Amino acid sequence: MIFSTSLKPFSVGNRIIDSEHQQLSNVINDIGQLILVNQADALSEAFNVLDDMLRTYFVVEESIALAANFDFARHRLAHQDLLKNFQAIRASLMNQDCKWSTSERKGSVDSLNEYLIQHITQDSKPLRIVLDTYLYDFQPG
Repeated sequence: MIFSTSLKPFSVGNRIIDSEHQQLSNVINDIGQLILVNQADALSEAFNVLDDMLRTYFVVEESIALAANFDFARHRLAHQDLLKNFQAIRASLMNQDCKWSTSERKGSVDSLNEYLIQHITQDSKPLRIVLDTYLYDFQPG
């Protein structure tokens, strides 16, 4: 029996990818807390962690997608856009030396979350359709 999670709005139908998404969300929440307490050094390190996690996630998702015979070319472009957007937010925050307005703080974290949610719910929709035909615990190889 195939376990389908397509009714869950933040699931792409694969436990490993969903777990990666959750970990990225957790780091974004950590970044939000660091922005609130004006910790520039820790914030810079948290963005390094986010960047590393994104790159790892991209490799993991691609390997699962390719194992499921999903044409990954367009989704790879979505990954590049996600990384570019996250890096732009990082640059904007780090160039201000912890002198962020309340709206900049909230807006930055909201934007990070929105970009991740858009990636999961919109960019990954074609991948979700393919993964829904596999077991939720499907792994490559």
